[in-house]
Amino acid sequence: MGLGDSSLNFCEPEVELRSDPEMKVISVVGTKKTGKTTLVTALVRSLAKHGRVGTIKNMVSHPVDTGDTKRHFDAGADVIIGLGEAKLKVTRDRGDLDSALADLKAEGVDYAVVEGFKYSSLPKIVMADIEVPNAVRNVRLAEIDEALVDEMTEMILGMEDYRADT
Repeated sequence: MGLGDSSLNFCEPEVELRSDPEMKVISVVGTKKTGKTTLVTALVRSLAKHGRVGTIKNMVSHPVDTGDTKRHFDAGADVIIGLGEAKLKVTRDRGDLDSALADLKAEGVDYAVVEGFKYSSLPKIVMADIEVPNAVRNVRLAEIDEALVDEMTEMILGMEDYRADT
């Protein structure tokens, strides 16, 4: 096999795509600085080997941006689209978790990793000493390693598909 061999693909990682159109969803919850984002990013990297991954972050206490995007928003723009390494769309519509999950599903996402929303009905990985509904696992930041992420990934792959509460 030479470099000109069309069977070689150096750009795309090998991805095991799901054959069904449904979506698996997990939420990572906890208090501030407990490792939620660390675990979310590790899960995203791992799940991306199995299909398309989307994330949702609860940003109630976060400003839209502290730079130009915020200035556009404060000036009255209803929709702001930032173009660069990716396309980022910001709207005044606050939305809710169900509509955000529906957006991800409409985008063809196989796995949704949600950061926050501790009182939702979603299954949750808990990163703090808090009581939440539907906790499936408690994890400490110091425990996060490749073996744990692999274990969590297998757990997510085996979960029931997400169904919106109706």
